[in-house]
Amino acid sequence: MRRMLRHHPRTRVFFLFRQAILAGMAALAIVSPASARQGEPVPDVLASVDADAIEAHLRFLSHDLLGGRAPGTRGDRLAILYVESEFRRMGLQPALHGSYLLPVPLVARRFPAATTLVEFFAGGREVSARPGDDVVLWAPAADTVDVFGEVVFAGFGIYAPEYGWDDFGQTDVRGKILLVLPNEPPPTPDAPTRFDGRALTYYGRWTYKVEEAARRGAAGVLIMHSRDAGYPWSVVLSTWGGEQLHPRNAPATLQVEGWVTAEYVDGLLAAAGLDRQELIRRALGQDFQPIHTGIRADIQLRGRSRLVDAYNTAGLLPGSDPDLRDEAVVYTAHLDGLGTGAPVAGDSIYNGAYDNASGVAAMLEIADAFTRLERRPDRSILFVATTAEEAGLLGAREYLRAPVFPLDRTVLAINLDGANLWGETDDAVVLGIERSPLRAAVEDAARALGLRLVPDRAPELGRLFRSDAFAFASAGVPALQVEHGVEFRGRSLAWSAGVVRQYADSDYHRPSDEYHPGFDLSGAVQQAKLAFLIGFRAAQE
Repeated sequence: MRRMLRHHPRTRVFFLFRQAILAGMAALAIVSPASARQGEPVPDVLASVDADAIEAHLRFLSHDLLGGRAPGTRGDRLAILYVESEFRRMGLQPALHGSYLLPVPLVARRFPAATTLVEFFAGGREVSARPGDDVVLWAPAADTVDVFGEVVFAGFGIYAPEYGWDDFGQTDVRGKILLVLPNEPPPTPDAPTRFDGRALTYYGRWTYKVEEAARRGAAGVLIMHSRDAGYPWSVVLSTWGGEQLHPRNAPATLQVEGWVTAEYVDGLLAAAGLDRQELIRRALGQDFQPIHTGIRADIQLRGRSRLVDAYNTAGLLPGSDPDLRDEAVVYTAHLDGLGTGAPVAGDSIYNGAYDNASGVAAMLEIADAFTRLERRPDRSILFVATTAEEAGLLGAREYLRAPVFPLDRTVLAINLDGANLWGETDDAVVLGIERSPLRAAVEDAARALGLRLVPDRAPELGRLFRSDAFAFASAGVPALQVEHGVEFRGRSLAWSAGVVRQYADSDYHRPSDEYHPGFDLSGAVQQAKLAFLIGFRAAQE
């Protein structure tokens, strides 16, 4: 049975992810401070990682003049030119065929609210939805979409045989519009580790729900937004309310995708004689079957599209060992942001300072540190500033489709998404090692820097599955995401928790995520050093 499950098309991604983590043990398990080679110049190089340099990169990449770095825009090209220039200054080589730029062909589609019609018919009456206020919709494969069909409540929209969970059963949902809940069934006293307990698995991500609906032949999927989604409705608007990017010439999937507010769903279901809380209660049972709501949807989208020539920006430090230089450690950080969008408090530029100009800034300092080594590492080191991460890891997925190094020769991918802006910490978080002996090796590296490795404090958010690290892991490459801690030195736990909460509640995917002169980047230095040390030792062993 286990063998059958691991090759099932709907579970293979999770098997690969587990295998990638375990494979990382082979790359890093024997790496520890004690195993570093005699005479390594690592301490001197680590001392060169500089907060002022990180700040300089961060200030430029998050400046208003770059307009939020949306892929294909002038600001994006300026950011790419900056990263490429830094790679050249450091002496990194072009990654492929004499170029630092790796093409990522995309198509952008926009569906203005004025040309969007969303009507539901329930209980013999029309219940219109207001685009932006009640629903946010997009079409991944066409500029003109007309969908008329029945709404079927499909619980969490999950088919997970390895967890004994099936929200679809024998119900045929072809041509239907699925209404699904966010996340995944929570643990219960009788099943405390269901779906890994508190930690969100990929089954809880909205992208999985879209993929599963497409596999089932549905016409569309609407995800109910509530506090359980992990971010407010304003983030839905800023992330999906404008122009959407898709891979060019990608196979057709669903006709329509989107989010709908729980408050609107309450009224819609009431008109059909149904109750949302009762549907949720039924969805929590393992005997759940899709519910035909009797609601009909009429959705008309009229949009426009344009081709977008986006790029990953990649610089290469060739390895020094003739037998190992064809293998690589890859560092990634996404360069793209959300661009310019709906004004918030008079500001329409979504600068993306923390998310993720800071991660790119830290990666540039890591790259600079590698070029300062007296002897290059045995394996090659590749640095990739990816594009279109915010659109669904599109840049990373395109890199994996046409990698610089074959995936079976990529020993480790290290991702940086958000560098510490608030000062030194006593702790650190590295996502992707929770169930692997790899943990002990990374703990050694953290300990060498005076950091205590701690588990993800908010596993229910599933941050790893929202990052480029997951793209690599799902392709079978051992992958880690090096994050910063939250126990800030000299600060109370209440202050520390407040900083994190403030960013999540007020700044994430908003124009207020911008550079401030008061940032304390000493914590970003810690984070960069940890990521350097993990990658260096992986490249040496």
